[in-house]
Amino acid sequence: MAGRGIHIDGISHVINFTLPEVPDDYVHRIGRTGRAGAAGVSISFAGEDDSYQLPSIETLLGRKISCETPPTHLLRAVERKRP
Repeated sequence: MAGRGIHIDGISHVINFTLPEVPDDYVHRIGRTGRAGAAGVSISFAGEDDSYQLPSIETLLGRKISCETPPTHLLRAVERKRP
């Protein structure tokens, strides 16, 4: 997993499966889509614990992050099948 420090040309999307604890790390992650004036898309999944990071990230960005709650049918428990 590369949260910071690598550069790959032409990144159009960044998907975060967790939110970082340090807001600057979030900015570095999503910034990979906007190099040299390019546009991109950043999608972040945030569980209950991650959601506590949002206010500090929004403060650093100077704006609110649009959030969506998944439909209820996607939030049901998954039955594990044992071999």
